[in-house]
Amino acid sequence: MLKDTLHRWLTENVADTRAADGPEGRVYAAPFARVWDELLAQIARQPRWKLAHKDEVLGMVTVRCRSFLFRFMDDLTLWVALDENALTRVEARSVSRVGRGDLGANRRRIGRLFHSLDRALGPECRLRERRDRVRRERGDRARRERHDAARATA
Repeated sequence: MLKDTLHRWLTENVADTRAADGPEGRVYAAPFARVWDELLAQIARQPRWKLAHKDEVLGMVTVRCRSFLFRFMDDLTLWVALDENALTRVEARSVSRVGRGDLGANRRRIGRLFHSLDRALGPECRLRERRDRVRRERGDRARRERHDAARATA
């Protein structure tokens, strides 16, 4: 597990909740407008984050994030939409502009934002889906397959 995490930190510079091995997206039993407004408020509170674009009709927000130590610029894109059950779904993608690995910064950035959004909306709003567990299992399997393939070529 530690070896897989270290390998991911050194070789991946993107985190995407829509990817099989990415962090979990969020589903809330709250109106779109409430989640949208709280998401924008959370973004405004973050140091070194600058709102680059927002489109409420598309439910998309683009943010420029600057890292603390080396001041690298990263791009964070968030999507907020209603799903087929009229629940509000939030997905995110964070990408480093420089380097091959991000030392887990993109994944942590998404995790921290979602954690603060969870706290602001309240624990009763966040729904956990079976899909999230299945996605994690698929991601674990994909990581093992990549690891095995890398060992076979080495």
